[in-house]
Amino acid sequence: MHDVALYGHLTLDRIFDNFKKDCSIGSIGNVWKHLNKLNPNLKIYVEPTDIGEAMILVNRDTNERASIANLSLRYRKPTLKKSKWNHIMYINELNDISYIKNIKSGIVSADVCRGRIIEDLSILKHVDFLFLSDEDEFCDPNRICKFLRKGLILHHSLGSSFYHNTGKKIDNFKVKQIDGVNVLGCGDMLVSGFIDYYLKHQDTSRALQGSHDAISKYLNEQKGKNNGNS
Repeated sequence: MHDVALYGHLTLDRIFDNFKKDCSIGSIGNVWKHLNKLNPNLKIYVEPTDIGEAMILVNRDTNERASIANLSLRYRKPTLKKSKWNHIMYINELNDISYIKNIKSGIVSADVCRGRIIEDLSILKHVDFLFLSDEDEFCDPNRICKFLRKGLILHHSLGSSFYHNTGKKIDNFKVKQIDGVNVLGCGDMLVSGFIDYYLKHQDTSRALQGSHDAISKYLNEQKGKNNGNS
């Protein structure tokens, strides 16, 4: 059995940080990278279902990033493997989501990107955790989390909120905003950290706090390097 299985989008990212250009592998690639960095001992199964491209602009002055993408230039049905954790990238933009209900082992999580909204929320009854940025919020969080088996993680620049699937409790996690950094990939870092910490501790609060701490450490290190080069 694998520790983590990653399904969904794999992208070639063309990144513009001011006028500095770079190319990188995004989506599943980002989650794999951060999982591997956090815990090199994890046995990770990578199975992209949709392959595409994206162009991304980063603004360090406002801690923002924006993108345009063709996420599904090619797509296929995945081969599913038994895993302790299964994560599906960009569930709202997948060409085929029917395979999700066939995942029978471990915890199932998914995230959402900017684009189409999830018209039929009933697909979420096969998902334990959904990760959603406040920038991509498409529906009342309390309504969304009622379909989920465990709850909704709504994240933003100052932390995150965990909405329990009962709709009766919200746990808030606050972080200090770090200015002048590249926030690209922080959502994927949150997902990676949460998965790793949850597999270790089986606790939502510890997983979210640990993930936020890891992101803050990474951004402060990034800022320190940038200041050293200025």
